[in-house]
Amino acid sequence: MKPATISVIFLLVLVSACRPEVGPPISLISGPAILDVKGVPAEVDPTLGTLVAYEALAVDVNGRVPGPTADITDALLWVMCDQPKPPTQNNAVSSNCLDPFLLPGVPGSSATTYSAPAALDSCSLFGPSVPQPTNGQPSIRPRDPDVTGGYYQPLRVELLVPEVLRRVGMSTGDSLISFLLQRIQCGLANAKLPDVLQYNRDYTLNNNPVLASLTVQGLGAAPVDVPATPVAGAPITVGTGQTISLVANWPAGSVERYPALDVVTQQLVYHWESMRVSWYATGGSFTHDITGRGENENETTFAENTWKSNTPGLVHMWLVLHDARGGSDFAAFDFDVGP
Repeated sequence: MKPATISVIFLLVLVSACRPEVGPPISLISGPAILDVKGVPAEVDPTLGTLVAYEALAVDVNGRVPGPTADITDALLWVMCDQPKPPTQNNAVSSNCLDPFLLPGVPGSSATTYSAPAALDSCSLFGPSVPQPTNGQPSIRPRDPDVTGGYYQPLRVELLVPEVLRRVGMSTGDSLISFLLQRIQCGLANAKLPDVLQYNRDYTLNNNPVLASLTVQGLGAAPVDVPATPVAGAPITVGTGQTISLVANWPAGSVERYPALDVVTQQLVYHWESMRVSWYATGGSFTHDITGRGENENETTFAENTWKSNTPGLVHMWLVLHDARGGSDFAAFDFDVGP
């Protein structure tokens, strides 16, 4: 790999409901990209040594990659970061974790999968359980939880890109890098004993949400429910320039309730997970790049969007569903745009 300044695309992104005013929308896939990394289970107690199975959704204009018939054939490279971020750094992860030269990745069991447990001491490295300083080193500041009370160990995934497909703004000279922040259960820190006991009784480790189906409806046509699968099924036929309604559906059980400590009142409060759908396609245009439901809409198990086709040909579409606690699911759909 060629040395370069590393710019990283994080998988946990800030919600932006509409497309940017300048430049192509983030939903348009015009080259290689890593859209999601899903870990099963979505949250682990690191002291148990649970093995997490990871799968990456890496794509380009011709569909999912890597693959034996695709332009990108090299397996993804993975590494579980084991270095906490110093307080002086503004990145979400340590700069050493960003650099594939300092911390080389390794291939997984297949081109897009990898398995590893969270580090046994990850709550000390990335959570509130700070170890005692040794050899005269300064103590590490305890990590603050996110708004859901969660702590995370970074997992880096790297996609090597052939020279013909490289573009300006890639993470390194010849690769794309993304991170999954693996949620780790480190308990409730700095809380009153009754709240800790109640939290330990009521908290359930996060499960990944499930994309159940995509409802597709053209103007004047009846809606059609298409099952959500990681590999696209038979293409859905649409006309050139046609605008269709899309509805991403998930089961009610995907929206989980959980307790967290309110940082202002210092009281234990209960939340429902908010849900977010990121929409991607190799052609056409969405009304919104991201749609979703807030925690007060927990009984609504769908998110709507519209998509307008443009030139004839096969269009690949991907949906990525995220919950508020770092879980995800993804699905693929193909559209055959006719003349």
